Amino acid sequence: MVDELSKLASELDQAASGVMLRKGTVLFHCGDALSGVFVVRRGAVAMSVEGEHSVYPPRTLGPGEIAGLPATLTGHYSLTARVTEDSELGFVPGPKVTEILELSPRLSMAAMRLMSEEIARVRLALRDTRSLQRDEEQ
Repeated sequence: MVDELSKLASELDQAASGVMLRKGTVLFHCGDALSGVFVVRRGAVAMSVEGEHSVYPPRTLGPGEIAGLPATLTGHYSLTARVTEDSELGFVPGPKVTEILELSPRLSMAAMRLMSEEIARVRLALRDTRSLQRDEEQ
């Protein structure tokens, strides 16, 4: 599966325009309309939910990882992405990502696996949060 995900990132990166961004730059905010996805070439991008009561565990993406992929299906970003160190990213416009996925069942499956892993990660965080809340109430 890691091989499939790296192929997805590689295919997207081939269609990407390179962009250099400084630490602290926000790529997108939760709720923003889709512009495209970002493939991390060098550096790091933190994915998080803004707000003090967030149960989403922050995650930092590194080289070869993709930021914003679920938004290609929903039309809006569900997380906020912030560059955490000076970085080189590849930007792929949303319609181009859709075109790539429509032309390749193999890459579509890799994208689905990636998003499914994220869903499982969030569900685990929600379960752990509920468990902590129950423990605090006792």
